[in-house]
Amino acid sequence: MISSFLHEAMRLLARYENLALVVSALLGSAAIVCAAFSLASILKKRSAKARGIVWRMAAVMLLVLGAWRLMPEMQQPVAVVQWEVSTVRQGPPIILDVHVESFGKPLVIVKPTFWSLLVRAADEHARSVWLAVGATMLLWRVLAAWAGLAWLWRRSTKADVEVHNLGEALGAPNGMRYRVAEKIASPMLTGWRKPVVWLPLEARDWDEARLVAVLRHELAHAQHADVLWHWLGTLAVCLWWWQPLAWMARRGLRMESEQAADDAAVLQSGDTQAYARTLVEIAAGLPSKLKHAAGVTMFGGGQVKQRVEALLRANRWRGRIGLGAMVLLAFLGLALAVLVATTFEFTPKKQVFRSLAKLVAGGRMVANGELQWQEQLGDFYGTIIETIESAEMLRKARERVHALHPELKDHDVDIRVAQTKGSAIFNILATGDDPKYTRIYLDALLDEFISFRQAIREQVQGKVYSNFLKDVVSKEKAMEEKADSLAKFQSSNNVLLITNGQNEAAADLAQAKAELSRLRTQAAELEEILKQLAIIGEGKSGPTFVSEGKMTEMETLYSKTKAELFVLTNEREFLLKTQNASHPEVAALDDKVSRAKHLLQSTADQIKEEMQAQLKALERKRTALMQQIQNGQDEALQYGELMARYERLKTDADVAKQAYQKLFQEAENFARMFNAQSDYVAIMERASAASEHTESSLFPVWKLWTPKK
Repeated sequence: MISSFLHEAMRLLARYENLALVVSALLGSAAIVCAAFSLASILKKRSAKARGIVWRMAAVMLLVLGAWRLMPEMQQPVAVVQWEVSTVRQGPPIILDVHVESFGKPLVIVKPTFWSLLVRAADEHARSVWLAVGATMLLWRVLAAWAGLAWLWRRSTKADVEVHNLGEALGAPNGMRYRVAEKIASPMLTGWRKPVVWLPLEARDWDEARLVAVLRHELAHAQHADVLWHWLGTLAVCLWWWQPLAWMARRGLRMESEQAADDAAVLQSGDTQAYARTLVEIAAGLPSKLKHAAGVTMFGGGQVKQRVEALLRANRWRGRIGLGAMVLLAFLGLALAVLVATTFEFTPKKQVFRSLAKLVAGGRMVANGELQWQEQLGDFYGTIIETIESAEMLRKARERVHALHPELKDHDVDIRVAQTKGSAIFNILATGDDPKYTRIYLDALLDEFISFRQAIREQVQGKVYSNFLKDVVSKEKAMEEKADSLAKFQSSNNVLLITNGQNEAAADLAQAKAELSRLRTQAAELEEILKQLAIIGEGKSGPTFVSEGKMTEMETLYSKTKAELFVLTNEREFLLKTQNASHPEVAALDDKVSRAKHLLQSTADQIKEEMQAQLKALERKRTALMQQIQNGQDEALQYGELMARYERLKTDADVAKQAYQKLFQEAENFARMFNAQSDYVAIMERASAASEHTESSLFPVWKLWTPKK
């Protein structure tokens, strides 16, 4: 029952980070307080000063631990106590009574329980609740102290001069103040840098001896900085408000500070009896419970009876620490530092799945001229176990998985074989981190092992050798057929001529394609000139012929007429600047321009006829070249097919020859393998479905490291 509860608790902590943080902090803080309590108990007969240092160290370490756990930006811990636990809940799941058809399969939705919802909500808000409550408590304490001090200052008066004089005589600092307040039952010290001693109204009636004892006690508090340490203790309990041991640590801090102040007062006065009597007399009129939110009260820590007994008990270490206590304090500081730097982690345990299969062995046969059946021998059993667990068999099983299931990724699988006592049954246990791969791998191992034993048995019976010889004959026949096909091809085809013809066809084809490209370019140029000649009648001057060779007669006449027309047109435009259009010279130029235009148009028409004839001739050449290119491509394709067929036949012949030679070489070794032993081994049960394997150990895994910077 307890073990099941612990497993369930650690399973939840492994799943929920914030709850694990709280539990880790709980364990760390508990370890700190327990370590401090242990040393304080050891130093019980020593001075209260030494025990006070113990509780001061505990308070500081609690604050450091709280900051370390609640501030993720701080440095990671240097030591970890790690529990590896399974996150799988045992038992049947709780499901909703809802089935949704999705892709032809029912969809089952897990129904969260009230407990799981509560734990999830607690995990989401654990850190914020911790900080919120702690901040609220600290704010309340600060406001209460501030209000208490304000109330004291309004209802108090400055103490008599005699009190000031006594304080100076006892060695009080210059800045210390003394006030008498209403409604305070116990003397009290407030302030750290500017301390104030508060006395009740009854102090006016105290005699000098009692007043001196009280002042010595409060001055000891001031010298020990107990106000500061009490506030640190308050800060610690506000931060660890949910940790009961933190409150115990603060109580120990207050109690030891009061006893240390008592020891200091007794050492100054030298009269233990008188000081104890003073404590009892003052405490006689005090209420049962004191409020000390604003400062350190004289009767705020521990019972008066306990303090008086400590005073009256002989103690040679009073007010001193001693070398032994200092060594113990040093060890405590080191231990607390280690506890603060240690984190308790609950990490999900890596799932492990196991699959089980069984083999049964019946006997073996030995071939010594003839097959003979023999009983099982002890070394035969050991051979089976060693064979299954061998690295070669495991490698072959992995290769079989790769071949049959290429989509599966590799996983580590551990194989263990054990013989059932008093039987010939072998249990094969496969352990891996993936259930599907583990089961498939175990089945592949069984198949590989059975194939191995079957091969041995076939060798003993001669079947393997017979089949191998048949394969050799088949390979030899295939080699001869391939070689014959290659020889027939070579006899009917000249490979050299085919190669040369293929090269020549490729060259002719390239030349024809280049000529075709040139003809297309020339035709495009003629078509462009014809377009320009067609727009002469639309007011355009027509094309300008720039021939790489010699121009035709018509092209020369066209160019000359075009130049004359340009000159006449410009002369007419120049003459019109000084004469009107009816002037005889203008009329004469108009006549020349008209004749030049007519001649230009006639020349252009003649050129168009010539160019159209050229275009037709180019088209005929292009058609002939395209036919030539098609014929060249067909010829090149024929040569290519012949070469491809030749290469294929040559490759097939070489492969068949190599396969035959390899089998022929292996055939020589089979004679020595024939006289071998074989045994009968069968699969009794194939691999079972891989199920998760959980261990019940609750011991943690310890890890120690230094985090990377």
